[in-house]
Amino acid sequence: MAKIYSFGRTGVHPDERKDYTENKPIEKVKSGEFLYVAVNQHIGAPAKSIVKAGDRVLKNQVIAKGDAPVTSVVHSPVSGEVVEIKSMIFPNEQKNEVIVIKNDFKDEKVLGTETKREFKTNREEFINEIKNGGIIGMGGAGFPTYVKMNSPKDKKIDLLIVNGAECEPYLTNDYRVMLEYTNDFLNGISIVLDNLSIPECFVGIEENKIKAFELLSERVEDKRIKIKLLKTKYPQGAEKQLIYALTKRVVPIRKLPFEVGVIVQNVSTIKAIYDLIVFNKPLTERVLTCTGKGIKEPKNLYAPIGMSVSEIANICGGIYEECKYLINGGPMMGKPFADISLPITKTTSGLLFLTDEEVTVEEENPCIHCGRCLSVCPMGLNPTYLKEASDRREYEKMDDVLDCIECGSCSFICPASRELASSIVKGKQKYTKYLKRGK
Repeated sequence: MAKIYSFGRTGVHPDERKDYTENKPIEKVKSGEFLYVAVNQHIGAPAKSIVKAGDRVLKNQVIAKGDAPVTSVVHSPVSGEVVEIKSMIFPNEQKNEVIVIKNDFKDEKVLGTETKREFKTNREEFINEIKNGGIIGMGGAGFPTYVKMNSPKDKKIDLLIVNGAECEPYLTNDYRVMLEYTNDFLNGISIVLDNLSIPECFVGIEENKIKAFELLSERVEDKRIKIKLLKTKYPQGAEKQLIYALTKRVVPIRKLPFEVGVIVQNVSTIKAIYDLIVFNKPLTERVLTCTGKGIKEPKNLYAPIGMSVSEIANICGGIYEECKYLINGGPMMGKPFADISLPITKTTSGLLFLTDEEVTVEEENPCIHCGRCLSVCPMGLNPTYLKEASDRREYEKMDDVLDCIECGSCSFICPASRELASSIVKGKQKYTKYLKRGK
């Protein structure tokens, strides 16, 4: 029996609800007539469109980019004409510029892309390829991958951790990638190890994905890669919790994993790196899970980035009238939205179509001082204290708020149905502005 790793006694156990799609093979989706490609899909300095209405673009052509040290580029998923550049309001009330491309269905590509190539191992060139390929963290955060990989020269990286936990309920996209693109995934890990001169890799997979654990354990040939089994618990896949579970290394407060010699990457990000380095294919499509009782045919789809939610829903048989809630991502950390004309982005790991039967909405009640939120917080914070400080706008009392990973465990466990997480997230945003003003 394999050893089972975990980050400690904190965390929660929400219903998994992965049975809708865990046995559904990935279906490749073709681009429709129009693609709505968001200019900013990453954490960091904003990118800007470098095309205009009336321009013809090729598939894999760069259509948006930024010049700051931490930013990302965006490529066209199709060949066609730019018909419009407009603003749309994305989840969490984020305004974003969108490049609307009319697909000409000619599939004309930038010369040399999506063609198998030889790539000589070279750290600097590799990181530059990752940057130019527009690869960002595809687990939901969207941090530019090239920045993560370009650790300071005085920080010795001795371990790559690949996050296969997929601890969010409902989502099965990474699980299916590990099952269906097993060799690509493992080869992608070896490519990263080779180019960054990292001696070892741990792949962490939760117990509820035992088929993936067994398959990878059987297929892996690179002795640098170790497949590790994790306890099924939320938020097992959070970066700092995952590092501690597998290594017992503690990432210092407000520091990054390279401080303890680690780089962490998501399963789908590794697959995207393989596609880029082996086939010169930039990040223009991704696997996502479309699920919930509000959608007629839950599926795992390999879809072009920029496809609208409404088009995705039609591919899944349509939306039931009983569907009352739409969430971009998983139910714990995903963002609710109401506009099905919005497009999917590089960070859209899932689209949840939920009914009243799946969502419990209760009136918020006063705190009963049970202490459950403290007992489950993976960062050891006091959610009740932070919520009260946020609600009162007492930002000078919120120094700990930047340590919050916004996992939502506190709200999940609260018997009084208090909106702890949302209040803390709002307070976190306000506290950041408070710091910039110089307190």
